[in-house]
Amino acid sequence: MKYRDLACGMAFAAMAMMPGAAKADTETIDLYPDTWVGIDGIDRVLPTAEDSPFKADKDRTVGIFYVSWHYDWFYTNFKSPYASDVTKILQQDPDARLDYNHKLWPHEFAYHWGEPELGYFTSGDPYVIRKDISMLTDAGVDVLILDFTNGTLYPEAWDKLFETMTQMKAEGNKVPKFCFWGYNNGAQSVPSCVNAVYQYYYAQGKYKDLWFYWDGKPLLLYNENMEYSQEVKDFFTLRHMWWGYYAQNGKRYVGTEDHWSFGYDMHDSHVSSLTPAERASTHKGRYEQMCVTPAQHASTMVGKSWTVAGGEPTLNKYDLPNRKFINRKWVDNPQYYGIYFKDRWNEALSVDPDFIYINDWNEWIAGQFATYEGCNFMGRSNSNFQFVDQYNAEFNRTIQPMKGGGTDNYYMQMIDGIRRYKGVREAPKATAAAEIDITSDFSEWDKVAEKFLDTPGDVTHRDFTGYGGNKYSNTSGRNDILVSKANVKDGKITFYVETAKALTPYTDPNWMLLFINSDCDFKTGWNGFDYLINKEFASANKSCVMKWDAASKQWVKCGEADFRTADRYLALEMTLASVGLADTDKGNFYFKWADNPADLNDAISLCINGDTAPNRRFCYNYRWEYDATGIEQAPSATGSLKATPLTGNALRVESDGDFTVTSLLGSVMATGRGSATVTLPCSGMYIVSSASKAQKVLIR
Repeated sequence: MKYRDLACGMAFAAMAMMPGAAKADTETIDLYPDTWVGIDGIDRVLPTAEDSPFKADKDRTVGIFYVSWHYDWFYTNFKSPYASDVTKILQQDPDARLDYNHKLWPHEFAYHWGEPELGYFTSGDPYVIRKDISMLTDAGVDVLILDFTNGTLYPEAWDKLFETMTQMKAEGNKVPKFCFWGYNNGAQSVPSCVNAVYQYYYAQGKYKDLWFYWDGKPLLLYNENMEYSQEVKDFFTLRHMWWGYYAQNGKRYVGTEDHWSFGYDMHDSHVSSLTPAERASTHKGRYEQMCVTPAQHASTMVGKSWTVAGGEPTLNKYDLPNRKFINRKWVDNPQYYGIYFKDRWNEALSVDPDFIYINDWNEWIAGQFATYEGCNFMGRSNSNFQFVDQYNAEFNRTIQPMKGGGTDNYYMQMIDGIRRYKGVREAPKATAAAEIDITSDFSEWDKVAEKFLDTPGDVTHRDFTGYGGNKYSNTSGRNDILVSKANVKDGKITFYVETAKALTPYTDPNWMLLFINSDCDFKTGWNGFDYLINKEFASANKSCVMKWDAASKQWVKCGEADFRTADRYLALEMTLASVGLADTDKGNFYFKWADNPADLNDAISLCINGDTAPNRRFCYNYRWEYDATGIEQAPSATGSLKATPLTGNALRVESDGDFTVTSLLGSVMATGRGSATVTLPCSGMYIVSSASKAQKVLIR
């Protein structure tokens, strides 16, 4: 280990002489992921703009602890087959929890508390990085916090992360920014690590477009009790960050000026008795930062089901909680319900700080420490070992989806919290039908303004080695879905989809499946979907419309749809009645494309293979309301009122008097008088009104 720590320091010196990474100059695309609708595995529906309207009063920032120390060079050499998974060990023999010397403990450097959805990956796997960045961007995460809190640097993993993020940006994807966090001395001192990071990344301007700025400078989270160069102190915005203890070094810590927390010591009554606002870190009179975590440390026995009032539930023979009463009913496996997580979210939202720090995304592992003199672990007063950070499905802080168990519940719950924190933009709404003939040129679809977008480049294949030499391969990525549209007219509904490259033949397995949730109810049909098109074909231009039959739990043919392909484009047309929709001037349904899922066993089948649009469990929310406003589309003038969209979410308004810019739901976004340019919080549809005149304008 000492050799490798030294090598990491030397790696910085060697890499410093290499040319900087190429910048991603391609314009990034906003997918509007906050407008996607969805439900998690325990029937919690994500908030929409109606539940949590977009908040434009101030900037709100979300950061997440992103672990980069699943070393490729080290963990791939663990014993094969890989057996250092606490959950699987205790499933084989629960008595292993009672003895450090039990035969099932491999006694390697670290253990996973459970298996990740993408397997026991290492940090250099570009396939995993791409999935992570896509998921976190979709969730609304703004910044990755990368640590060297134990005095060890990870330049190879960081560079692989930044290179992949840069490539994703070049493909048009939005990606989070990054900042660093150092705290404890280790193989190197914290000031030495800070200086190395500064000299390698910041002094050379490496990956500058990915730097996260706070108060006008790149942010560095650090230990204020050590000495740093003046150059470093001048360059960064500095914030001290450590666990939210009530006191540190003999002084009150939690909730004080410029002292950030990455978790709160909630089992300490001095901390839990504070109001949420009293736990918030302040800066110059404002509530600057709060943290939200799914649990605390395993060693404190504050798990995912812990509450201030009830403490930790009694544990079974697997050190998992017994049944718990939640939402007026008893539930099994409460560790998957996010009880602790929900409480911390509610507290943070009640304060509404400028920055919410989430801990963590992908830690997964922790060391097992022998304590032959005995210690209190999991309520056993004379345990001969303990895990400090992670242990099992109850005692961990990981949000990245797991294989089996609670799958992506914590990811979806995180999105719920972020949406309630930032608010949600409105989904597109069609206000006029277009004349579309699917036998004509695909350029006809230019008449349909409402676009539904998906992640570019997310069909990348996988070929990488993980923990214990596990070989991971995934070649299911096939048709990269980019743009979707829909059009309702004259009793028919027509769909359009565009891919990055020419479509593969429709005879391919599970080719370009279209799922429709016609009643907007996630609790009916197959995982909410009532109809499925393209699962089977009647001919080279006729697809089968299938309806989910709840009794037989099968997809049953109920009609046909015309379809046509050309190069990168596909169009489908069917009657509204064939997919359970009424022929009216107003309606709503959800839809989703999926190409090449390996199976359709459950909702997670749409998350791990091929491509889906939108990603994972999400659906597009299609709404139409024809002639609902009577407002003309900008930039045409309406008497003395004219509104013209400019670049950068700017809008030029020319009027004879006072004007107001509102969202379609009526929230006021800007006001002015006469001729003025206003900047709106985001792209989308707005209504500009002045006196008795009004005009609709689309900001892109």
